[in-house]
Amino acid sequence: MKILTDEPSNTIPNTRIWTVQPSGIESPFLVTITSPKGDAPESGWNGVVATDGNMSAGSVVQVVGYPAMEGGLPPAVVVTIGYLLDWPMQPGLARNQDLTYLPWPEWDEPYGQIWGEAPPPSGEADLFLSFINDELKPAIEQQFSVNRSEWTLLGHSLGGLFATHALLSDPGRFRRYLAVGSSYWWKRSHIFSRAEKFGSETDPIDARIYIAAGGLETAEAFKQQWAGYMEQEVWRHYIDVMGGYIDIVADSAKMADMLAKRPGISATYETIPEETHGTAVLPAYVRGLRWLHANAE
Repeated sequence: MKILTDEPSNTIPNTRIWTVQPSGIESPFLVTITSPKGDAPESGWNGVVATDGNMSAGSVVQVVGYPAMEGGLPPAVVVTIGYLLDWPMQPGLARNQDLTYLPWPEWDEPYGQIWGEAPPPSGEADLFLSFINDELKPAIEQQFSVNRSEWTLLGHSLGGLFATHALLSDPGRFRRYLAVGSSYWWKRSHIFSRAEKFGSETDPIDARIYIAAGGLETAEAFKQQWAGYMEQEVWRHYIDVMGGYIDIVADSAKMADMLAKRPGISATYETIPEETHGTAVLPAYVRGLRWLHANAE
């Protein structure tokens, strides 16, 4: 990984903004790194990584920082990963390539039509995960005094799918995982077969995962929320490719139950009442981080 630029943020205190070029990915990323005030403890700071940095950077700093100021969470270096705004691909499309672990061209096509732009092919989450684990985290551990054993991964929507994929793929690289409104419907819910296998294995894994969804992320709620789009053929095709209206509430509860079967794993699910796919994320991040750190020692 090459750090192409390193500049202070003019909006978020104690924050550096890196433009980085991964060794195995064509597109550069915009990385924000916010440090707690003061000297790091002897063991190093905790670290938090959040996907979708274009939307989450300042919000995640608050979600982590305010509870830490109040003594409810350990202080942490907060890292968000997003996309350059002058990159030709819109962030909302570029993320589909990096956060999904299997290609699904049948889904890519209508989703790109909805955005009005041809999307990149989906299914490159393993490259993105390798970049985070093998390039980005070591650089931050060295420069910002982060304890390599105290990383937490946060993700929403496809980011929640990615966080769960990270746990299933290489569970020792993060200690804590937080997945909200997760796209477990990806490739017709393929990830559940992986979770079933993961839960059936007997060697213990020292990790915790908090999974949440808004109360208005049921199939019936999505049907009502998306009713205005159903006059468009592309939206009807999009829903059909997914296998009908998705039920993120049911899928998320099911995933937590499956993961909890693995020895050593602490997994829980929570519904955030009266919240939608877009509004559940921040309250779930706060509640999830508290749960992940409660009685965890």
